[in-house]
Amino acid sequence: MHGRATPPARATDAAPAGHSLAGRLISLRTLALLLAALLCALIIYPIGTMILRAFFSPTSAGDEGILKALADTGFVPVLVNTLVVVGLSGTLALVVGATFAWLNERTDASTGWIGGLLPLVPLLVPQIAGVAGWVMLLAPQAGIVNGLLRDGLAFVGMPMRTGPVNIYSFGGFVAIMALYMVPYVYLTVSAALQNLDPHLEEASRLCRAGAFTTLRRVTLPAIRPALMASVLLLIMMGFAIFSVPVVIGSGAHIELLSVKIYRLIYTYPPRTDLAILLGLFLTFVVQSALLLQAWIASLNRAATIGGKGLRAATTKLGPWRFVARAVMIIYLLAAAVLPVVGLAIVSLQPFWSARINFSVLDLQNYVTVLVENDITRRALFNSVVLGIVGGTIGMLIAAVLVVTAKSERRWFGRAVDIITATPAGIPHVVIGVGFVLCFSSGWLNLSGGFLILILAYLVMNMPQAMRSAAAAVDQVGRELLEASQVFRASQGRTFRRILLPLMLPSLGAGWVILFVQMSGELTASALLAGTTNPVVGQVILDFWQNGSFPQIAALAMTMTLINAIVVVTALRLARGRAR
Repeated sequence: MHGRATPPARATDAAPAGHSLAGRLISLRTLALLLAALLCALIIYPIGTMILRAFFSPTSAGDEGILKALADTGFVPVLVNTLVVVGLSGTLALVVGATFAWLNERTDASTGWIGGLLPLVPLLVPQIAGVAGWVMLLAPQAGIVNGLLRDGLAFVGMPMRTGPVNIYSFGGFVAIMALYMVPYVYLTVSAALQNLDPHLEEASRLCRAGAFTTLRRVTLPAIRPALMASVLLLIMMGFAIFSVPVVIGSGAHIELLSVKIYRLIYTYPPRTDLAILLGLFLTFVVQSALLLQAWIASLNRAATIGGKGLRAATTKLGPWRFVARAVMIIYLLAAAVLPVVGLAIVSLQPFWSARINFSVLDLQNYVTVLVENDITRRALFNSVVLGIVGGTIGMLIAAVLVVTAKSERRWFGRAVDIITATPAGIPHVVIGVGFVLCFSSGWLNLSGGFLILILAYLVMNMPQAMRSAAAAVDQVGRELLEASQVFRASQGRTFRRILLPLMLPSLGAGWVILFVQMSGELTASALLAGTTNPVVGQVILDFWQNGSFPQIAALAMTMTLINAIVVVTALRLARGRAR
């Protein structure tokens, strides 16, 4: 027994495991420092340039000049429009999302796996494609659904020339905005309900309180922090969203701040200084909401209620459960299926029409998009390549930063968290304006190229990449890394042979999110993509403004199909490697 004891030198080497582990990660730490510095520069340089140009440059107009210029460009009406639209659509999304979360988590109306799709709805169809699909369904004259409704009304003696639904109205605008906000509320409130101690609700029922009394007096007060966090998240999204305002808001003649900034840059003569001021104001609003959300989340963590192991009793809704299920399924259809149906029909038509003539349906628009039109063909290729390359680089950067940050219990981990979380509070249109200022002229001219798009996409999507990478690293036990250190494995081999295979499922899910967001990105692409390197989001917007609707539908359908193939393939490969 004594002869088989561990040699003293080996024991001495293995004893200070924490110190040796830190030493093993020295080169990873160096790489992480370089990556963190690059990300910091890509955030601070554009935003700092915007601040300097707006307030401290020789050409800045001063406080009075700024106020006069803002008044001349109609800033106040645009701000009022933004506040009203965001307020109403956010309220509607909060009510619908919180109701769906309660129905799925606390009642017998739960739709099971279908309810689990609610947070994933934004990934099913690129947002600009979904918005275009809704317009093709509900435009007052050429909308397909409106055409069917008019036929039905005419049959009962109520003929109409247009409508009866007008998506280019204030109500239509607010409804579509809310449609794309609901999943984020659902995700936040659903998580709060899952973590809520069910003993409180059980005590309320023992006191013979009804289901809705328990909801009003117990459940809602208990999840108030999650509801407040949802409100702030809706404010951030509402101020930053671009695709719905630029398509539907423009048709309804309702201009929001995000669209105003874009038009100040790209209308003649350009008003870049005013676009910078509005961008900084938008960033201030969103960053304030983000800080408040973080503060409320910290309060929620400090007041966590115990007893989460007990499953909550299911509230019986009686016959109303069928109504509740139907409403949730209708939402899923409306958010994901109906826009695709509208796109599919119009993509087969020679021209966009409310009347579906099956004798003229063909695939000519797909031939045009995929073969004959060089711009759309290159846009599809560029978007897929940007999604693949950007998603891969983004997840690798995030994995390196998270692994190093979790090994460093000092300032570095905190600094990485701050740097990578900052872009979450910067609207994409502002990042686009900043990159236009910094990287489209002068000594570092990247205008219209792949590199400026990749860099902007990485900055915009780094918060999501970090969340996915953090979830992946949390699944790896530290004892595996220490075992690798005992056997003197190099840092690169440990990262490649131990961390990556075990992290692959979560990294694959994160990669899918980045691919879909990057390949269908519109906001920054509208400002940064050039004619030599078009991308799908920018081309769809250009085609929309020029009225090429069947080609838009064919291009959007093609991109949706590519997204579906890539998402399914990537997730299957990740799961297969994990096994």
